[in-house]
Amino acid sequence: MEVETITQETIKVEGMSCGHCVMRVKKAIEGIEGVKKVDVSLEDKQAVVEFDEGKTDVEKIKAAVRETGYEPV
Repeated sequence: MEVETITQETIKVEGMSCGHCVMRVKKAIEGIEGVKKVDVSLEDKQAVVEFDEGKTDVEKIKAAVRETGYEPV
């Protein structure tokens, strides 16, 4: 049986200015295998992501954010 190692990471996201931006970032992160939960905040300019370390990592998540046109910090 495979054991999941769930990690929560907060990633600052530069460049979001509206609800549409938030949805684009959220959808991109949710599309990554291993991501369990995503909460993107326009007010805090960040994404709080829960993911399975066995399936993905922070760099893959940041790459997905970059692909949507925003800058993860």
